[in-house]
Amino acid sequence: MKKLILLSVVLAMAAAGSAMAQAVVSETEREAVRGVPDKWGVALGSFWQTFDTTVRLDGQTRTGTDINWEHDLGMDKNRTDFELALFYRLGDRHRIDVIYTAWNRSHSKTLDRDIQWGDTIYHAHASLDSSLDTKLFNIIYKYAFFNNGKVNFGLNGGISSLWLDFKLSGQASVSGSPVSGRVVESKSQILPIPVIGAHFEMTLLKRLFWRAEGNFFAASIAGYNGNLTILNTSLDYYFTRNVGLGGGFASNVFKVTTSGSRGGDLFVRYSFSGVYAHLDLAF
Repeated sequence: MKKLILLSVVLAMAAAGSAMAQAVVSETEREAVRGVPDKWGVALGSFWQTFDTTVRLDGQTRTGTDINWEHDLGMDKNRTDFELALFYRLGDRHRIDVIYTAWNRSHSKTLDRDIQWGDTIYHAHASLDSSLDTKLFNIIYKYAFFNNGKVNFGLNGGISSLWLDFKLSGQASVSGSPVSGRVVESKSQILPIPVIGAHFEMTLLKRLFWRAEGNFFAASIAGYNGNLTILNTSLDYYFTRNVGLGGGFASNVFKVTTSGSRGGDLFVRYSFSGVYAHLDLAF
């Protein structure tokens, strides 16, 4: 499915090339072609996600365990969550998009093996409570090379941020010494990642649109190593001038390593993908 999304983005860029000679037109002219205004809008919807989460927190002297939170800790692999998206057009070529979604997962499981989290070791055959709270916030600026009502194509730049709160609780040893009672470890991390990419929209019929978008980042900067891929494609139909329904597929993959000041390096590979549906409002 991810390959299909990538193919959609490539095809979108190729299709856009055929319209390069056409000028950007005014808001009124675009609406006459599209049948839908594009000054600002809101999308409210659900995202049916499949997760794959691997996290490692190193200690000061030892490398931590690569923990798959779905397999090792038994967290839900599939969830349905709410998503909010907004856009505002600053001009014929300029637009700002904002996306927000959040989800919380938790589970209790008897461990199959020892797990090291920082300087704490949670032991095999003991019960471990775990939770992972996540918030995703994207703000993307979009510049249109052309925007004529039939085709909208351009480049993106912005920030994609993950807010992560990890928590583990269970019988454990700390720095090699057993501890009576339950040991609770928590770790909060904000992962702001700059992105660049491309967007595409084609008017297939009046009020019917095909959309595709890809945002990417890969760099190492001062103890911060990040790799990000966000891809999505959708079909949207407006049954009135201002109200429509849409659906598609999205894939998000974050891979980040951050260095701690005294050990404690954190490695996160967090992917979530699936189908989504939303109610569109455009004005």
